[in-house]
Amino acid sequence: MKNIFLLPVVVCLSAIVGCGSNTVTVSGKIVFDGEPGQNITVLFQGKAVGNVVPEAAVGQTDSAGAYSLFLVDSKKKGAMPGEYVVYISWQDPNHDPSVDIEAADYKFVDKCPYKIPTRARNGELMFTIPPEGTKEANFEFDSKKESFKPSGV
Repeated sequence: MKNIFLLPVVVCLSAIVGCGSNTVTVSGKIVFDGEPGQNITVLFQGKAVGNVVPEAAVGQTDSAGAYSLFLVDSKKKGAMPGEYVVYISWQDPNHDPSVDIEAADYKFVDKCPYKIPTRARNGELMFTIPPEGTKEANFEFDSKKESFKPSGV
């Protein structure tokens, strides 16, 4: 009989505590030389806090350069608050993912219409998602002020 009364308490506590994946809405805009970046993939990789690493979140820009994040594994909208390393890359909308890039001699970098700076590709970009979320996770790049060294150089 005791267990019957404990069940609602356990269910309520589980709902309140959750599984550590309380997400907040995160959106922003990507701009290159004053123009919106279209077909840009934005990856937020969480920095570990103790033994806990927040689930990575990703977004894809539209024609206005706007994106919204969702969790990579669970597909839940948003991201968890905290510090993130941000990676930005371009995805060719005409690319067939079933084609092996190397075998097809696919010139991915040559087709990119934007000058994506080194710091946007190598883990130098940081962003802190506040507990209330944000609509201002914006990244603006000016090619006249950026470095474009290949990785590893």
